[in-house]
Amino acid sequence: MVVLVIVLAVLAVVAIVLALVTRSRLDAQRAATAVAAAAAEQTAAERDAEQQRAAAAESARDEAASRASDAESNAAAADAKAQEAGTKAGEAEARAAEAEARAAEAEARAGEAAARNGLDPDVLWTLERARSERTWRQSVALGSDRASIFESSDHPLREALQVELDAAREDVGAIVDLELDVPANVTAAGSVLVLRSAQELLARAVKTAEQTTLRVTADGPDVVVVVEAADEEGEPVPVDPLAVPPSADLETTDGGVRIKRAIPPAD
Repeated sequence: MVVLVIVLAVLAVVAIVLALVTRSRLDAQRAATAVAAAAAEQTAAERDAEQQRAAAAESARDEAASRASDAESNAAAADAKAQEAGTKAGEAEARAAEAEARAAEAEARAGEAAARNGLDPDVLWTLERARSERTWRQSVALGSDRASIFESSDHPLREALQVELDAAREDVGAIVDLELDVPANVTAAGSVLVLRSAQELLARAVKTAEQTTLRVTADGPDVVVVVEAADEEGEPVPVDPLAVPPSADLETTDGGVRIKRAIPPAD
């Protein structure tokens, strides 16, 4: 009986010890679990904070990139405006230069008109062509039904000079030839001076010469008019120079004249 009691007491002590040990282990496990949970929460919080910082950094980079893009766009727009302004300035300068050139040209024409005392070369050339037309009808082409010597002609100066030679040939019966090498775009003023100079030079030559050649050639912008005359024996007949005052448009030469700036420059 006593032994049983002792055994039961021992078992009770063992049970109490085991219970205490188990409780201690449970407490330790709970403490460890709590520590682990706290560490996990801290880790999650740190991870969330890191993600927030990363998101903020990404947002800052995006904003910086956007600002940089806006700055580049603004710079490009400013460059485009500057180029446009430069182009407009260049165009304005070109228009100003063109206007200045037109003004200078108009002033030069006005000066020329004043120097001519109001004489219009186009009017004079029209009158000279009318005189050539009349000479042709009265001395060269009597009874011709042709409307005009200038009809369908692309070189009115050549036609007018040919009339002068044909009329001289009819008047004196001498041989009179024309050698012409000038473009058709001789100015009106140049055409008047060429025709009138040729008339006066021929008048000096055909009365005494057996054969006369009128040469009208281009020399740069100038037109050179020369009369070469020969007698019955082929000897040269001198042609007196024209008596004209000094002029910026006409210069007397040996046996002829030089009409200056009678051929406009090519486009």
